Amino acid sequence: MSKVEKPRIAIIGTGMAGLACADGLAQDFDLTLFDKSRGLSGRLSTRRAPPYAFDHGAQYFRADSAAFQQWLKPFEAAGHVRTWLPRHVNISADGTKTARLDAAAKKVFAPGMSAIGKALVAGRPQWNVYLDCGVDAVDGKAGAWVLRAGEQSFGPFAHVVLAIPPAQGQALLPVETSFTQALAKTKMLGCHTLMLGYAPDEAPALDWDCAHFEDDVLGFAAVNSGKPGRGGELALVLQTKHDWSQAHIEDDAEAVGATMKARFEALTGSKTFTSSSAASGYDRVHRWRYASAQVLATTPEQPYLLDRDQGLSAIGDWCSGSKVEDAFLSGAALAASLRNLV
Repeated sequence: MSKVEKPRIAIIGTGMAGLACADGLAQDFDLTLFDKSRGLSGRLSTRRAPPYAFDHGAQYFRADSAAFQQWLKPFEAAGHVRTWLPRHVNISADGTKTARLDAAAKKVFAPGMSAIGKALVAGRPQWNVYLDCGVDAVDGKAGAWVLRAGEQSFGPFAHVVLAIPPAQGQALLPVETSFTQALAKTKMLGCHTLMLGYAPDEAPALDWDCAHFEDDVLGFAAVNSGKPGRGGELALVLQTKHDWSQAHIEDDAEAVGATMKARFEALTGSKTFTSSSAASGYDRVHRWRYASAQVLATTPEQPYLLDRDQGLSAIGDWCSGSKVEDAFLSGAALAASLRNLV
């Protein structure tokens, strides 16, 4: 079957779910991928501000399923997947620090979490990829969908995959589908990430790689520069509790950052910045409006939403969990189902 004869599929979103789905469909479909961001990989994101780099979305992942392990093998062989054995600690509300027993090996993409999207697309030159291209609307009809992005139009497509958060997918649905209500019931919570880059003479001496906080504001911290494949000056990532972020999702970023820094200093005794380091270091907050699923859309047995007659579907970690592996399994499972179309 030549390329022109292959059914055309559009995938909106290039996070892990969208990438896994595209890879599973690559042999049988003419694929076009869209993302509103300038880079690939969604919440597998890396912010670079030399000499600092921050994985400001997912910090690490596990691969428990045989399917995910098998899919990762070529990327591991190429050095894009590395094993990380961080030192974990629990930090209590009064600042007491205790070792946290967590012997499970963690995996990270290298040299940053966003590397997986770049590595995958580099090996798939036949894909049509549009970055910094936010889809505003899906028009048309089943079997002939047209995507609108500003003044641009793309299509027609036989099928459209929504690999984006459920609220955003619901807003794009052009018609009532068999999964409209499933999207409506799904609930995701936000998260704030504070990225701190320290000048060498200002860097605190930390005896941990990952900290888990018993706190209303802070949930987690990681020494990003200590992960495999990284380097540069000390780069620290702090992340909030989801409930706190959701209650403060519209707050000013500077105010959120100030609260996070105050809590970190109070709990650890480590300074977050000084007036002398502010010019040479890095200090930014990123808001993830949709970070963790509180109410799931489906089950692990069928971790995707599909209206075959309408030619519309939706995938994401939020279908059956909140982890990187959940996103992969969602995208891969939908791809297996859609291959029956050819």
